[in-house]
Amino acid sequence: MEISIKIASREYQQLRTHVPDGSSAREAVERATRIDYSVGGVLFEGYTIVCDEDAARGLQETAAHYCPEVVAKIQKAVGLARSGQT
Repeated sequence: MEISIKIASREYQQLRTHVPDGSSAREAVERATRIDYSVGGVLFEGYTIVCDEDAARGLQETAAHYCPEVVAKIQKAVGLARSGQT
């Protein structure tokens, strides 16, 4: 199952700083793609992290300790992937 997590630039930097080296979560963070788009005149700058469930669990564990506001975004992305949506 492929999970696509969209987070703001600041959140990405927090995760990137704290995700353990050598983990599947670290690999996913390093492969993230930068996104910039505007919806209704509001600019969003951030990253999309594409990963599997194992990496998502690692990201969620890291987020719970260092950037708890990201946990809900990870959970939402996992839920969408499980339901077949992205």
